[in-house]
Amino acid sequence: MGQFYESGAVVPDGSPRPEPDRDPELYYQPSTVPGSRLPHAWVGDRSRRYSTHDLAPAGRFTLLTGITGQAWKDAADKVGHELGVPVEAVVIGPGREVTDLYFDWARLREVAEDGVLLVRPDKHIGWRAHRLPADPEAALRDALRAILAR
Repeated sequence: MGQFYESGAVVPDGSPRPEPDRDPELYYQPSTVPGSRLPHAWVGDRSRRYSTHDLAPAGRFTLLTGITGQAWKDAADKVGHELGVPVEAVVIGPGREVTDLYFDWARLREVAEDGVLLVRPDKHIGWRAHRLPADPEAALRDALRAILAR
């Protein structure tokens, strides 16, 4: 817990690593700054509950976005196919397959509803966009190419 990666497999967004609110030896401080481990929050639907970690299984890249981030899902399909890398997108919000059950995810994600987190297969944030850009496909393609050193 509390690991933070700085490498070529992480695309920084200019945000500083958060300063701990409490003693970092005793308390974990969740963050979605690229290089941080994906924070845990309970999400799901009426019949099932999942951890955000369950949404981003090992072996693939996962995009997590909010209810107004459908364009990221479309971009994930296109860019994943183009680069030959599986990229699953999960839209979290009311009326979707996955809902923010206790509103913890809204507090932890540190991006807007139309922003996105790119979670690497090791459950660390590889890249994030605070808002939906004009061309989400190009933004995602650039981020994945940087992470994959292509």
